[in-house]
Amino acid sequence: MITPTNITNYNRTQAELEEFILFAILVAGKTAKTQAKKLEEFLSDIEGETPFAKLTNLVMNSETFQAEALDDKMRKHKLGQYLRLKVAFLGVLMHRNKLDTITLDELESLHGIGPKTARFFLLHSRPNQKIAALDTHILKFMSEKGYKVPKTTPSKKKYGQIEKDFLTECEKAGKDVAEMDLEIWKSYSK
Repeated sequence: MITPTNITNYNRTQAELEEFILFAILVAGKTAKTQAKKLEEFLSDIEGETPFAKLTNLVMNSETFQAEALDDKMRKHKLGQYLRLKVAFLGVLMHRNKLDTITLDELESLHGIGPKTARFFLLHSRPNQKIAALDTHILKFMSEKGYKVPKTTPSKKKYGQIEKDFLTECEKAGKDVAEMDLEIWKSYSK
């Protein structure tokens, strides 16, 4: 199960990467602890060895694609945002064997995965990433530092500048981006 307070792990197994990308997709705009539990319950309710094997088993019946089975299971576990999640979950299945090398552009090209989700996954699963997952906690931190930032995740156009400013704040603090991200999340999510 994903532990939101200990999210950074650069040595995840393939199965752990699969679970983490599903969590990254699911948690967007929601409470991390609640979504971690919902994901655990959702995955536990499907047969299979790994999270992606479970999804594949759920949507494939012999040679027939059964996307409604995924929708039904998501509704049973009240995951919310059903269309976005279904499209994103099915999209990442196409990259099942390359989660350890998938690029930011590849992640962002998948429907249902935006800049924040893509960066969150990479930031907390690979070392030395110079990217920022601009969630409400980071934006609040940046606002308190005097930056003019929106209250919610910015558009792609504004994202780059705010990301650059946050990376500068990480450098000033002498902290790794993932470390500072988690520190801010813990501080502001109380």
